[in-house]
Amino acid sequence: MDELTNNNTTVQRPVFLTILCILTFISSGMGGLSALTTPLFADMMVDMVTASTLFDDAMKPPIIQMLRAGWGYYIATFVFAACSFAGAVLMWNLRKLGFHFYAIANLGLLFLPTLFLGVTAGIENVISSLLFITMYAIYLKLMK
Repeated sequence: MDELTNNNTTVQRPVFLTILCILTFISSGMGGLSALTTPLFADMMVDMVTASTLFDDAMKPPIIQMLRAGWGYYIATFVFAACSFAGAVLMWNLRKLGFHFYAIANLGLLFLPTLFLGVTAGIENVISSLLFITMYAIYLKLMK
């Protein structure tokens, strides 16, 4: 649905909102897929990280900790990724509820590492999430 009829006026989805939604479809889809597959291959990936010369010794422990986080962490990640995706679908259809799904899911994703692993989200993740939430918020007035 490219437009929304609201009080006998038609509102078209802006191009930049379409781009934001597509980017969210891609990132949420990849995040959800990763959350479901990482635990299956975690041992193999830990071995690869341990043997790799691409990572210095200081980088390896947090990567290994994340890989060994377990199914609870990855199921929670999947649920938040699915909510983020659903929010983007709703915003694609110019539904305001989608913004709330998206914002809560992405803020939740920022706190998962702290809750499960005792580590804080990287500043790049915080900035990226807040930037996308802000960009989506710009279009709230167009949504029903």
